[in-house]
Amino acid sequence: MSQKAQEILIKSRRKFYSHNLGNNPTAFVGNGMDFSELREYQPGDDVRKINHKASARMQKPYINLFTEERELNIVTVMLGSGSLYFGSADLKQNRVAEVIALLGFWALSNQDRVTTLIYTESDSYFRPPSKRMQLLDETIPHLVDFDTKHHKVDFDSLAHYLLGRISQKSLIFLVGDFYEVPDLNLLATKHELFCVVVRDRMEESPQLEGLFDLIDPQSGEVETVELNPSYAGQISREFEAHDRQLFEQFDKLGIRSTKIYTDEDPFIKLREMVK
Repeated sequence: MSQKAQEILIKSRRKFYSHNLGNNPTAFVGNGMDFSELREYQPGDDVRKINHKASARMQKPYINLFTEERELNIVTVMLGSGSLYFGSADLKQNRVAEVIALLGFWALSNQDRVTTLIYTESDSYFRPPSKRMQLLDETIPHLVDFDTKHHKVDFDSLAHYLLGRISQKSLIFLVGDFYEVPDLNLLATKHELFCVVVRDRMEESPQLEGLFDLIDPQSGEVETVELNPSYAGQISREFEAHDRQLFEQFDKLGIRSTKIYTDEDPFIKLREMVK
């Protein structure tokens, strides 16, 4: 195990156990004991759930819905694009690994099943579901050491891959830099999605001036560009427009999301997202 993977595991373990992310989220409605809300009766509903007092008051049948704390299927996915191989404070790839480590400690401490996946257009790492805490010692080194350079992420193929491999309704966490605005509608209809956007402030607003050889980490192509305040402003505006569209898409599909920079502690934003 590399030193960076050990650091991430130690840091995440300490952070989690000193500030718990929270209990099992009540994202799925089932037959538990905690009342959730009333809903108008629909054909096929269990008639034993009819709330007779509310139905008499509303002059139409209503049923009780309940939230159920139960064992969940948690799927964490590193979107293994070559653009993760960048960072000024730290590599985006390392921050992605830390996010997945924190989510893993949270899920496993709740006795949930965790599946971990690295996905690219041509290569992937799939770790079958497990409830063992040792799972993180096995998966985090893969996330840190995986060579993302020259890789891309095809979100359409990712959706079909997950729908083929994950049959039971799950909480799926997609973690990456989201340089595209993906169509996640198909995946969101089957599973509950969370998207964690990991970025570096330098890529969104490069505070450099002069000629630089920039290497595209996906294609490997080299381009010489002159960085100056005007060009930096253009890049910032393009990122702002892109992210506005990205988060509007998440909101439209009911996907909970957050954005974490490489110089930030991801814990607080993750805790807010999974509340």
